[in-house]
Amino acid sequence: MPLQLTQQTKTMQSLVMTAQLQQAIRILQLSSPDLAAEIERAFLENPLLEMEEGDGASVQDTPVHDEERTRIEDAFAVAYDADDPYEAEARQEGVHMDFAAPVALSLEEELLREVDVRFANLSEKAIAVFLVGSLDERGYLVVPLAEAARATGTDEASVERILRVLQSFDPAGIGARDLAECMRLQAERTGLYHGLLRAVIERHLRAVAEGRYREIARAEGASLAEVQMAVDILRSFSPKPGSAYGGEPPAYIRPDVRVVRVDGRMEVIVCEEHLPRLRVSRLYQRAGEMDTETRDYIAQRIYAARAFIRSIEQRSETLRRVTEELVRRQADFVLHGAGALHPLTMQNVAAALGMHESTVSRAVANKYIDLPRGLVSLKAFFSTAVGAEADGTHSAEQVRTAIRAIVEAEDAANPLSDARIMELLAVRGIAAARRTVMKYREQLGIPSSAKRRRY
Repeated sequence: MPLQLTQQTKTMQSLVMTAQLQQAIRILQLSSPDLAAEIERAFLENPLLEMEEGDGASVQDTPVHDEERTRIEDAFAVAYDADDPYEAEARQEGVHMDFAAPVALSLEEELLREVDVRFANLSEKAIAVFLVGSLDERGYLVVPLAEAARATGTDEASVERILRVLQSFDPAGIGARDLAECMRLQAERTGLYHGLLRAVIERHLRAVAEGRYREIARAEGASLAEVQMAVDILRSFSPKPGSAYGGEPPAYIRPDVRVVRVDGRMEVIVCEEHLPRLRVSRLYQRAGEMDTETRDYIAQRIYAARAFIRSIEQRSETLRRVTEELVRRQADFVLHGAGALHPLTMQNVAAALGMHESTVSRAVANKYIDLPRGLVSLKAFFSTAVGAEADGTHSAEQVRTAIRAIVEAEDAANPLSDARIMELLAVRGIAAARRTVMKYREQLGIPSSAKRRRY
């Protein structure tokens, strides 16, 4: 059969990210402190940007009737979609706007989220938040308990009690004050803190580091094989449990949005009081006196300045819209905490706002909301549904809260098994499998029924 060559016309869609869209996406994901730093950087790089301290970033152009200015502005007008620049190109059929992987929670975010779940008492929560903020990049507590007590207006015994709860969080070993305590916490978590392993942790860590196994064996009356086994277990533990989260040192948290009550209703306010005001410089007023090359440079800088300011304004608007939807859907969580959290996904919020899920993800990334009951990560508003075998109307946080309440009310002499907890959850209308109960119990730091028994 002879080979035939034919021509066909095929329509294809592609997504081309403009520089301004890339900038808008990047700025949307920044927290307030990072945005302030970005504004400082842009100010230093662009002579057409002027900055002054004020309430939020905005364009402040002085009216000037100048033909040269009009020509420059018309030539370099910033073309933004009337709706949402993050979505304008993503609305094309078949285009999935996914330019970056979802942002993972940092160690500090993970711990603060757990603090919000575990502590209902505000004074205890304040101590826990201070301790989380006092962890270094390894996950070690770097302030003495006495200093923590003074800073939080309490006593050392209370701080130590809260620290023990913090040390039950994941990852194992978090909140340790030295290497020995870090190893001990991990050994206790695995149920191996006894016998030779305990002796090695308490007395022989330096000898282990130097490979002096025979010395350990003689001191503890053990064989070399037994010492080797203990050391193998020890080396399976992490000496820096916080390092798995990227090694970034904890930073001071500043709210990006806050909720206030106005006439009995909750209102969302974007926190811009710490951001400098921006305006386009009046340098372009003298553009007619300059040579063509200089005028072209000024025109380009005006373009960049306006695009940058518009990106900041769009970030504020998107953050406000997303947060208002979160507060509307999670009003019980805002008022009462994690136990009142309803199932909610980013996809739910995106659909309600007519946005793409990736836009919602970036809008809540690295950001915190100031609620009447304290500072909370915006990501804490999301929770998967548990109980798909029923109606799936309970969030993971609600199930964890219910499990904790059931265990706290149990008879210590006859602790409840996971199967029995599952049955009691069902009585409350929560359908959860036994393996789900076990997973959430372990996340809460609650030991098995055999280890909870008291005689």
